[in-house]
Amino acid sequence: MASSGVYSELQLLDEATARKLAQDHENIKIFDETKTTFYDNVMQHVLQLTEALKLECAGRARLQQQLDSLRLLGGHDCSTEQGSFVLALIDGNELIFRSEFLSQGDQGGRQAARLLFQTINEYVFSTIDTLSIHTKVLVRVYVDLDELCSLCLRAGLVYHSNQFKLFVRGFCQNQNLFDMIDVGMKGREVVIDKMEENLHMNIVDTHCKHILFGCEDGEIYAPMLKRLFAEHVGTRSRITLLHGTPLDNHLISLRLASTRMNAVFRDTGVDTPKVKDQIPEFSTIPTLLREPISPAPSSSSPATSHSSFRATSTVVQHPAVRELHSRQVSMSSNQSVESSAMPVTSWAMAAKKGAAVKAPPQSSIKERELSIDGICRNRMGQRIDPPTPEFKKDEVNRLKKLKLCNAHHLRHNCPYPDGKCEHDHLYKCNAKELETLKLVARMSACIHGSECSDAGCIYGHRCPFPESRESGSKGKPCINGENCRFPPEMHKMDTTPVRRLKIT
Repeated sequence: MASSGVYSELQLLDEATARKLAQDHENIKIFDETKTTFYDNVMQHVLQLTEALKLECAGRARLQQQLDSLRLLGGHDCSTEQGSFVLALIDGNELIFRSEFLSQGDQGGRQAARLLFQTINEYVFSTIDTLSIHTKVLVRVYVDLDELCSLCLRAGLVYHSNQFKLFVRGFCQNQNLFDMIDVGMKGREVVIDKMEENLHMNIVDTHCKHILFGCEDGEIYAPMLKRLFAEHVGTRSRITLLHGTPLDNHLISLRLASTRMNAVFRDTGVDTPKVKDQIPEFSTIPTLLREPISPAPSSSSPATSHSSFRATSTVVQHPAVRELHSRQVSMSSNQSVESSAMPVTSWAMAAKKGAAVKAPPQSSIKERELSIDGICRNRMGQRIDPPTPEFKKDEVNRLKKLKLCNAHHLRHNCPYPDGKCEHDHLYKCNAKELETLKLVARMSACIHGSECSDAGCIYGHRCPFPESRESGSKGKPCINGENCRFPPEMHKMDTTPVRRLKIT
């Protein structure tokens, strides 16, 4: 009965309710599907975010490594920038400072250094954008100081070798990073070698940001720079040619940046009087025949050939004279001299006629000194100092104690500015004291040696001290031995002067 009652109640569920239940069921099914789709989408998005996070973490790790590396490099670059420099590498025998600096000695050297520092700074910081404010300027001048000093003396750029020494001292002392390095006498090749080695060393130095290469002889330096560019590719932009006179074709062909600093260096070559080693014109060769001082042969002496004339006379000849004479030796020695109304005007004409020329008569000879500078020289061309008074030790020591300025008293031309000389200018020397002072000055060797061409030079061109009587003495042959300040070649010199004969 009970079951029939429930059944009867179920039978009472109307159609509307059934439809509603069916609809609710459909809605629940749709909701479940939506929920499942939602969960699927959420999970897919989570997976995508997880992958993106992994990639982001990996990228962040890489960035951190790069940042650490950059920090290390940044510290290295900072230290490099703090030690960076610009180098001016200069051949001092080619780039010559202006005469207004050289003639002022120490002060001129300081002025030249200051102006060169200022000029280099202005150039490099206006043309190179990457330079740090910490960049320093280094100047290294390689020079054969004796050769350059001699050149400046002959050209009149300085009037005493001491002026040049003072200029170098002032130049080096004014700037701590400026050096003028003397490579020694006859050191032209040494200068070139040092220029090349320093160029190769500094071009690979990361601290060296730029090189100003000071040179003018393209035949020497153009091949050197080409070798550098072949060995170190990509370095052309780090080199600028520094020059005074216009560049020659060899250097122009390199197509490098260049600059002229004519406020510091000469813009023209140095003109010097040609005192020696000149090859004369062919027509003037007879006037250059040199003979030792001796009485001229008598006009009545027997006629001689050129070969016998050369054999009986000690002749110092120019190579051109020797060449001319070598053409004349083939003449027969027994040919006589024929008198003629027309005078023979040259040895060459006499040789062409096949006649030997006798020595010109004494009346037709004008004697002149061997050198056109009026300096007495021996047959080897070495300078012969005029005689000095007898060495008196007490008198020499007395004058030395007075600390007299030799240049002032003997030449009236002290190289120091007024009031700067440490030696006495006020003392009035008598004639004997001046002669003794000449002896004192000659006890100091001239830096140009026996080839000195300064007619007013007061220094010694050969050792004035007596020869040692000890046969086995060490060192040099004078009484000072190995302590002598004169070089070996300035001892035991021939003091027989020679004269140059001019045929008129």
